[in-house]
Amino acid sequence: MEGKNLHIVSFDVPFPADYGGAIDIFYRIKALHALGVKIHLHCFEYGRGMQDELKKYVSSINYYKRKRNVADSLSRLPFIVKSRDSRHLIRNLLKDDYPILFEGLHTCFFLPDERLKSRLKIVRMHNIEHEYYLALGKQSSGWRKRFFNTEAKKLKRYESVLKHADHILAIKESDAKKLLVYSRPVQVLPASTAEIVFEEYSTTDPFCLYHGNLSVAENESAVHWLVNQVFIPLKACDQFVVAGKRPSKSIQDLCVQHHIKLISNPSEEELSKLLHKARVHVLYTEQSTGVKLKLIHALNTSGHVVVNHKMIEGTDLVPFCDLALIVDDYRDLVNDRLERPLSEIEYDERIAFLRENYSTRENCKKILALLG
Repeated sequence: MEGKNLHIVSFDVPFPADYGGAIDIFYRIKALHALGVKIHLHCFEYGRGMQDELKKYVSSINYYKRKRNVADSLSRLPFIVKSRDSRHLIRNLLKDDYPILFEGLHTCFFLPDERLKSRLKIVRMHNIEHEYYLALGKQSSGWRKRFFNTEAKKLKRYESVLKHADHILAIKESDAKKLLVYSRPVQVLPASTAEIVFEEYSTTDPFCLYHGNLSVAENESAVHWLVNQVFIPLKACDQFVVAGKRPSKSIQDLCVQHHIKLISNPSEEELSKLLHKARVHVLYTEQSTGVKLKLIHALNTSGHVVVNHKMIEGTDLVPFCDLALIVDDYRDLVNDRLERPLSEIEYDERIAFLRENYSTRENCKKILALLG
């Protein structure tokens, strides 16, 4: 299987691997490279710069400036698609007849192009994008709310472009079922992450942890909800730790006010130590789109993982989490799990499942098989 060539069109520069989409793409590139695929990477650049690290894993790399014209927001096409229209990209794709992997609906401007009709075309769907943008709209106000809602309508209409793909790779089972409407083969390709190093079962300390990119509105909202709805009523703020990069001022103020330990911009080593020491990981989201990588990281520890339904909706990870259907469940589960460490048997069952189903290298063999 060595020596296969593949174009990968990325909606962003996938390094540093410091947010969900970049993590998914970067570690997929690394895994495919390790499997012998010669990758020709195409990145839309709008602030992250050219990254020499990517050259270690690709045979060629091209960068394209993402257009940010106001006029593009008036197009019938979604802005995230129209702003990634590049004549230089299509010229480069037409230089050979290699298969193309489009990373995200964002990159599908040329998917229906007649000049690519005979090419093997694969689309990796990171979300059901119109659902994601609708959720963003609910969390926003003013012009941002109007933009997200308008973009959601455009994305829902535009999604039918997927009928031009030969294969669709969904991030989770519930997304795959929705995408079958386009009469294309759909496979589930779980989120790609750094290869999981499965640690031995370890003892934990009696504290709860929330981790994530704390500058993201979704995560900021989750921290506020957990503090106000769970930890203040339990009088357990001193047992809650919040960790992540770039905490907003709102989170900083909240943690100071309620004497919550906030660890800003932890190193990888520091975050890993926290993850493995926490007895309870508390996760909450208002968006059921995609798969939250923080959930996978939490499950690869010896701690309990307490989640709401939207955090695990459409995934196969339900049996390994403690599900809180209402706010009282969160409080009861936190109280109970702080007193009862995860058993070694529970840990072994969880790790066995992750080892079998969430190995990035093994999952990327699905792409290798599509290349023929």
